[in-house]
Amino acid sequence: MSVPTLDEHAQAWTEEEFLALPETVWPRLELLDGALLVSPAPRKFHQRFSRALANALDAAVPEGWEVLEGINVRLATGRIFIPDLVVVREIGEGVVTDAADVALVAEIVSPSTGSQDRLLKPALYAAAGIPCYLRIEQQPELVVHVAALEAGEYVDYVVARAGEPLRLPAPFATAVVPTIHG
Repeated sequence: MSVPTLDEHAQAWTEEEFLALPETVWPRLELLDGALLVSPAPRKFHQRFSRALANALDAAVPEGWEVLEGINVRLATGRIFIPDLVVVREIGEGVVTDAADVALVAEIVSPSTGSQDRLLKPALYAAAGIPCYLRIEQQPELVVHVAALEAGEYVDYVVARAGEPLRLPAPFATAVVPTIHG
C-alpha cells in the first residue's frame, strides 16, 4: 500500500494509512476520526518530568503491569492517541495497545495541548473505559490532578503537588510526585 504524504492526502485518514506513516513524520501525530492531530515536540521540562513520574509510578503499579511513555493507544476504531504516560498490561510487543489493556493515562499539559489535555482527551479516555486519568499542570506550579472513572465519567480523586504523596485509586500503591526543576 502506498501512503500519500501529508500534503497529498485529501480525504479522511484510515487507521491503516495512519499506522503506515513513518515514525519520523512529526514529533507527535495522533488520529481522531479520520483527522490528524499534530503536536510539536515536548519541551525539556516536560520530558524530564515525564521520566521522573514514570519512575515514581513504576513502584506503584501492581505486578503484571508496566509504565510506558508515548505509545499508541487505540481508544476506538479510528481513534489512536499517544498519551505522555500509560500503565498497561505486560502483553508483549505491538504497534498499538487497545484501551482495554490500559489502567492509567497521564497527560502533561503544554501550551500547545491545553484544551486537548483538559477537555477532549479526558472525555475520550473515559468513553474508552480507561480507569484512571492524570493531568499534570505545569503553570503556575506543578500540580497533578488524579481522576477516577465512575459511571463512564472521570471524577476528581485527588490533587498533589511536587514532593507530595500521590494517592492513586486501587489497584495502585501511593507514589510521590517528583520534584523537577526546569
